[in-house]
Amino acid sequence: MVRPARLLAALTVLSMLLFAHPAVIAQDATPSTGEVIDAAECQVEPRSTEELQQLVGTASEGTEATPGATQAGSMEGEDADEATVQAVTQTYRELVACLNAGQFLRVYALYTDDYLRRTLADSGIDMEQFEATPAPDQRETTALVGVSDVRQLAGGQVTARVETTSSPEGVATVIQSVLEPVENRLLIADEAVVDAAAATPEAGGASPAEGGEEQAAGEGTGEALVVESYDIYFEPDELSIPADTDVTVRLPNEGVSLHNFSIDELGISVDIAPGATEETVINAPAGEYEFYCNVPGHKEAGMEGTLTVE
Repeated sequence: MVRPARLLAALTVLSMLLFAHPAVIAQDATPSTGEVIDAAECQVEPRSTEELQQLVGTASEGTEATPGATQAGSMEGEDADEATVQAVTQTYRELVACLNAGQFLRVYALYTDDYLRRTLADSGIDMEQFEATPAPDQRETTALVGVSDVRQLAGGQVTARVETTSSPEGVATVIQSVLEPVENRLLIADEAVVDAAAATPEAGGASPAEGGEEQAAGEGTGEALVVESYDIYFEPDELSIPADTDVTVRLPNEGVSLHNFSIDELGISVDIAPGATEETVINAPAGEYEFYCNVPGHKEAGMEGTLTVE
């Protein structure tokens, strides 16, 4: 079953210029660097694992009131006032700070209950893994380039386009977001990637075959296996392939942040930009191997699986 993009957007925060001029973000071949938000700005009270488990347990009670982010960009609405633009920006500014801090329970506090119900119910994530906050890798950061096209919809919802970059990978991402007023701030009710591009798309090492022509999908087994990356888990997280046989594995990234597929024993490491699909070929002797995402904090949060070769 194909699932929607999940949490943990690869997001970036608004510069002071864009605060004053929340217009259109230019789509250049060379993306803007954006502003990397200090982890110290992550001040929102974290969700508890018990609270998240309770939301998952009431998944069937989610409402349909929030428009999907994939449709929100085409919905009619009025240009938001400056206070609303700043409220949207503040939500994403703090989200980026929490991402850079590796504080996932605080990241979840910036999403609505209904969105968490929808996205976590069938994720297979072990909530207790989020209690241990991984130390952020200072080489891996997210920056906010800008927020644009902020519009007020009927019923109080707000839509916005958010552009981010990640470093050092150089992945630029544009996200369509829907936010809702909850108490005294705007929380994210839905998100969808509308554009993503890596500065060096070949850098992931995902070439289907070494030198020469591209290998046909599934060569050696008849069809390719598919391992989807979500925020932040693999689907499926258990694979079985025949020994000493070329097996093509397709790697779609259905999430909104950069992911990776690594098997250390086999020398495999494939970076996958949001919305992209990469491929790798596995040929291994019989045994059991761990695959995981090497983006800092993702493996610790549960993004790993087992490959059985027999």
